[in-house]
Amino acid sequence: MTSDPEVQRLTVRRLIEVPRFRLRLVAGEDGLDRPISWAHSTELLDPAPYLRGHEIVLTVGAALRDAGTCTAFADSVKAGRGSAIGFGVGDVADAAPEALRMACDRNGLPLVEVPPEVPFLGFTEWFAERLASTWDERHEREETGRLLRMVQDGLASAEALRPRIDDAGLDPASLLVIAMDGAEEELPGVLGVDGDTSLLITNDAHAWTEPAGVGSAGSLEHLPMSISESLAALDTARRTGGVVHVSDLATFQALLGRLDQDQLAPFLEQIARPLNDYDSAHGTRLVATLRTFLDMGGAVGATSRALFLHPNTLRHRLSRIEALTGRNPLRFEDRVALAIAIWASR
Repeated sequence: MTSDPEVQRLTVRRLIEVPRFRLRLVAGEDGLDRPISWAHSTELLDPAPYLRGHEIVLTVGAALRDAGTCTAFADSVKAGRGSAIGFGVGDVADAAPEALRMACDRNGLPLVEVPPEVPFLGFTEWFAERLASTWDERHEREETGRLLRMVQDGLASAEALRPRIDDAGLDPASLLVIAMDGAEEELPGVLGVDGDTSLLITNDAHAWTEPAGVGSAGSLEHLPMSISESLAALDTARRTGGVVHVSDLATFQALLGRLDQDQLAPFLEQIARPLNDYDSAHGTRLVATLRTFLDMGGAVGATSRALFLHPNTLRHRLSRIEALTGRNPLRFEDRVALAIAIWASR
């Protein structure tokens, strides 16, 4: 995978950092994070009709004779959604006009001076090269993403990924997959893109922040399992936020977190609502009692002590819960249903 900053997401700030152009920022610092995708050279005072947006508009200033024309030119570039102005020094003027600097500062439009030895054609050639390089990298990531899916589905051997893994310098004995949404930047491993989901083969379980799903580590042959695990973990991460490891999925809370509202609705309607309605109508604490009883693992003695209740009083409340819900808190299967209802009602 390439680490060349020129093929990452380009902004005016990044363009200024490209060594070959030797650009000097003279105004419009507030707009340095504007995206930029192409270059357009012109000597027209009103270039807006010819802009598609996100260009650096290059000019030697032949028409910028006074403050009025400088202001009109800057306003037109902004109206055409241009991202910056590049002023070529040496042909008409030795520096960008002060009026143009003021207009660019007012518009938050970066103004850079282009040295005489840098031809405007060099900008369009560079953008074309960058576009081709970005397309090649995107194509490679999409091919890797398709291959990862085939490996997961058993349609291809994980051995097919070995050349990519070797090129990335990964340890093939401890590979894991991280699934994430839309990652495009440089990451430590082999990145595949499958629709809106990115799959990263890596040795570093902390290579990406939230939301992400992290599969278990293993040898190359373990990759199909790690892919499936990472996707399941990502599904949970999308619901809950954060980074979810596959080990986090083997919990009661994680299982419930994968249920949708339609699946939880019967527990809310048949169990949680009758208890809450009864508490509201009678000033009782059946829900709080049940929550403590569940926290204590269904132990009458421990719950009685935690609530400072006589065991018979607790049993009376548990009987009332059974009468309202049809679930006996002392029976394991019914206690599970009660726990789901209490969890879902939170």
